[in-house]
Amino acid sequence: MNAKPEPAEIRFAERYVRKSRQERLCFELGSPKRRYRGLSRFSHQAEELLAPERIVGKGTINELAPALDELAANSRETSCSLFSPDPALDQTVMTLQEALTQAAQSLDAVIIAGDSFAVVFTEPEKGGRDVFLLR
Repeated sequence: MNAKPEPAEIRFAERYVRKSRQERLCFELGSPKRRYRGLSRFSHQAEELLAPERIVGKGTINELAPALDELAANSRETSCSLFSPDPALDQTVMTLQEALTQAAQSLDAVIIAGDSFAVVFTEPEKGGRDVFLLR
């Protein structure tokens, strides 16, 4: 039996994932057996999954550092949700600054979802790590 994805996961999928991929992602997030696979797609396929019209920034952590710092400084949101193949981070809630620190240190893909933004960290690779800022 499949569980329903959490409301924050549904909001993320509806706002930031391509329409053609939303249903499958929600299905996977709601299934304990398939959740890891759905989240791990963001490790190497984030750009294919994310709605291009929602991406306001893409680059390495260093390239997006000023935009992420500005987001953290100006965000009125007190907490955000994290989704990740990393079980220590998956389905946790923390402040944006804590989430950015945890995501930057993680060796897995990490999705940070706030009410008015999302940040997606891909898995670190030899050539670096992509970060997507979405609004």
